[in-house]
Parts: sequence; C-alpha cells; structure tokens
Amino acid sequence: MARPLSPEKHQALLMSAMQAIAEQGVLATTSIIAKKAGVAEGTLFTYFENKDKLFQELYLYLKKTLSDSMMPNYPHHEKHQVQLQYLFQGYVRWGLRNPEGRRALTQLMVSGLISEDSIAVASEPFLDVYHMFEDAVIQKILMEAPISFMTSIIEDIANTTINSMTNNEKETDYYMSLGFEIVWKAIRY
Repeated sequence: MARPLSPEKHQALLMSAMQAIAEQGVLATTSIIAKKAGVAEGTLFTYFENKDKLFQELYLYLKKTLSDSMMPNYPHHEKHQVQLQYLFQGYVRWGLRNPEGRRALTQLMVSGLISEDSIAVASEPFLDVYHMFEDAVIQKILMEAPISFMTSIIEDIANTTINSMTNNEKETDYYMSLGFEIVWKAIRY
C-alpha cells in the first residue's frame, strides 16, 4: 500500500517552485526546486507528474491567493471607477505582501507554458471583473480594447507602483494614488 502524500511536502514544493521561478524564471530546474523544498528530486515527481503539472498547479495556487485577497469584498454595486480602483489597490496590496508570488505569477503568465484550461479555471473567480470591463466598454466609460490588453496595462502599472512603493516606503499613499490615476487615464474612453 502506497504511503499517503504529505500536504506539508506538497505545499513546500509549491513554495520552493514559487521562489525558484521568482529568482530564475521558468527555466528553474526541478532539482533546484526540490533542493529548496528539502526533498529529493524524485520526491517532487511523486507529487507532480512533471514540471508542467507543477507549473500549472503553482499558477492556479497563485491566482487563488490573489482572488481570495481581492474578490470577497469586491464592490459589485459601485461605479466602474470605484470597482477598478478597488481591484488596482487590491492587486498592489497583494503584491506587496507576496513579492515572490507576484514575480513568479508574472513569469508564469508570460511564459506561454500555462494551459488554456488552467487559465480558464483561474479566471472563474474574476468573472465579475470581466463583466464590469465589458459593461464599462459598452457604456463608453473604458476604451474599446481587448480586456486582456487592458488588464495587462493595469498589471504593469500596478507592478511599477509596487516597485515604487517598495523603494519609497514613506510615500506609499502617494504612489498608490498616482498609480491608479495613471491607470484610469490610460484606459478611460
């Protein structure tokens, strides 16, 4: 009878993959990931069929932590600008609390390695956000552009805001406000 898998080892492997990807990108080897987790490389493959499965699961994990952070208090009935500001500030706060997770998620998103299925599953908690974007475009509040393009712009400005806040800790409120002002001007109709 096979020994049950340890949730602690599973989590340690995900966290070490996150650290390795944050540091080295998606070229981080499974041996480095296993070493960071304090396990043999073969153990990694007991928990994840291959490196691709590890990356898919890490992507889903990171997107879930992001949605858990942002979506429970999403202001569904507020104006589009308020909703967008809430999302921007939520992403910035999450990124400040999870610097390695943010860097790893960015690496995974631009890698071309994340499957359409994983992207679809990770997008489900954010459906209200997509509907808000669609509605704002229809109402001519936001420019007519692909939602993925607009969210990429927002993420890039949010990441710049996070970097500025990290480097200027006494001016965090200023950069949070400035970052959103730039977002709003960039995608408004």
